[in-house]
Amino acid sequence: MQVGKISHDFTVALKTFPPEDHHVVAVAARKLEDAQEFAKKHSIPKVYGSYEELARDPDVDVVYIGVIHPCHLKTCLLYTNAKKNVLCEKPLAMNTKEVKEILASGSMAIEE
Repeated sequence: MQVGKISHDFTVALKTFPPEDHHVVAVAARKLEDAQEFAKKHSIPKVYGSYEELARDPDVDVVYIGVIHPCHLKTCLLYTNAKKNVLCEKPLAMNTKEVKEILASGSMAIEE
């Protein structure tokens, strides 16, 4: 999980599901203090001051991408290359080329 307004809303929405099915185990931000504040607000046990640290966490299965749109490509690739499943807020990317690159990195089928 990455911090921000939509990430906050997403985290709140996850709490409506049974905790044994969906729970947030970690949060990352460019600034550790932002991640710590978000973690405290949402009772998230692990906090990281970089996205790379989160990508290395073996307990993380899915990452919600909540960074600004121009950073979606780089951030999605970071996590897909770390073998994480990714849920990215819209728009997925800045153009079709970037979308195809993201999809290819996750070994997803691309239909034309």
